Amino acid sequence: MSWGGGGNLPPLLAAGRLLGARNHQVRVLASAATRQAAADAGFDVVDYRRGRDPDSSTAFEHQTAQMMATAAGLEIALDVCEIATELGPELMVVDCMLPAGLAAGESIGTPTVSLVHFAYGLARRQMLRGAGAWTTDRAQLDHTRVRLGLEPTRDDLDAWESVELMLVTVPEWFDLAAGHPANVVHAGPLGVSRPPRRRRTGGGQPLVLLSFSTTVMPGQEALLQRVCDALAGQSLDAILTLGPAVSTGAFAPPPNVEVTAFADHDRLLPDCRAVVTHGGLGTTLRALAHGKPLLLLPLGRDQRHNAARVAELGAGVSLPVEASPGEIRSALVELLGQPRYGEAATAAAAAIAADQPDETATEALLRLARRAS
Repeated sequence: MSWGGGGNLPPLLAAGRLLGARNHQVRVLASAATRQAAADAGFDVVDYRRGRDPDSSTAFEHQTAQMMATAAGLEIALDVCEIATELGPELMVVDCMLPAGLAAGESIGTPTVSLVHFAYGLARRQMLRGAGAWTTDRAQLDHTRVRLGLEPTRDDLDAWESVELMLVTVPEWFDLAAGHPANVVHAGPLGVSRPPRRRRTGGGQPLVLLSFSTTVMPGQEALLQRVCDALAGQSLDAILTLGPAVSTGAFAPPPNVEVTAFADHDRLLPDCRAVVTHGGLGTTLRALAHGKPLLLLPLGRDQRHNAARVAELGAGVSLPVEASPGEIRSALVELLGQPRYGEAATAAAAAIAADQPDETATEALLRLARRAS
């Protein structure tokens, strides 16, 4: 069950592919923001009937209250109840930032999983400190729950943790320790493939992957330009994957930066020496899974936490988003020139592989489905 795009979607579709690989039929409830990606991934797509589509042209930071209210609202919950009753699924896997879907699953008695695509320990610690219900409009959620015949949530944590399974797509050692309950399972990044390194044609210069947010974020275009300016004239090549959030006309890349709207990072990363990114969790963990060190320039959201954890692991360098081209250039030279960063990233890759994320996630999902059958 999807609604918003960006980093929310790839882990959800990866979970669907894992279940499909076990010969389970998977359908994706999709909005306008997620429909095409789900269809391109080969899934049967079901559309919302009442639920409004998210506004993907505006940064989440500029419409937070509206988006959270919609995601917790009755229209989405009624759609889920109606469609799930018709389809009769044995399991529902729901984007964790769609609490209306989680409430709907509870109301109709369908085994329901909240798929968490960020370090949940960070959210849990803040909720324990009384900082609110994290990206959830709890008042709207409680209204929806009552209309569905459910009790209101007891507290902020209950709004998140009353679901039968919370599947966190982050390694537990990368997350913050926050006393997670038994229904919280850390799997790690899902669906990472590790193709062999290919022999690159050309001058043999280091190749660097540049990857930033696939959703609109304030300051992203200016950051892209500073990164491009930092790489201009350097003895390296870079490939910049844009996604839908930024147009190619929004900045001026130098000749040694190739720009593409989309590329499979799993195919690119074996040939890359390093990754420069805003610190979104998907790109960060995928780089670490391939043993690549990172230069991180967090724009906001959970990205500062991700960048700080990478720096603590010794697998990268974190700079403030306002860093100048000269500062970015110097940090990248250090990242490529000091073996300790690559060694730490290689150690992180080994730890991720040892966690067996795909197997852990699949078994947790199927265990819940079996328990309820």
